[in-house]
Amino acid sequence: MSATGWTAKDIVGVRDISGDEVPDLLFRDNADLNRTLALRKGKPGPSGGADLNSLATASASEGAQDNTYATTGWGRAAIPMVLGTPDANGDGVPDFWAVNPIGHQYLMRGGTTQWLGDASGRDEDDWHTFLTIG
Repeated sequence: MSATGWTAKDIVGVRDISGDEVPDLLFRDNADLNRTLALRKGKPGPSGGADLNSLATASASEGAQDNTYATTGWGRAAIPMVLGTPDANGDGVPDFWAVNPIGHQYLMRGGTTQWLGDASGRDEDDWHTFLTIG
């Protein structure tokens, strides 16, 4: 990753989200209020996995751009903690956990091109007091 431009971004996870068997980068982009979760599609690496350069910059990624994964509502103030996870609901697509400011933890269903909307579960154990989730 480059040393610049990541102050306003948080890595959510690196997993094959798009379904092409190449890891992708899901991140929160606090600098773009119209696209608060972004998906950067990885290119195949020479020995498998992802070419790390394709995850480092949008211009080097598959499609040469960051794609909107979710629009508004995912900034740090609204969702202080977010963490990617492998597929947790059995549909073959990686999911992610989110914690709101009052400490409710939600399992969010991932999609291959965008977040699928409603949470599939909620835990009310004051997760906002923890340093990390996952």
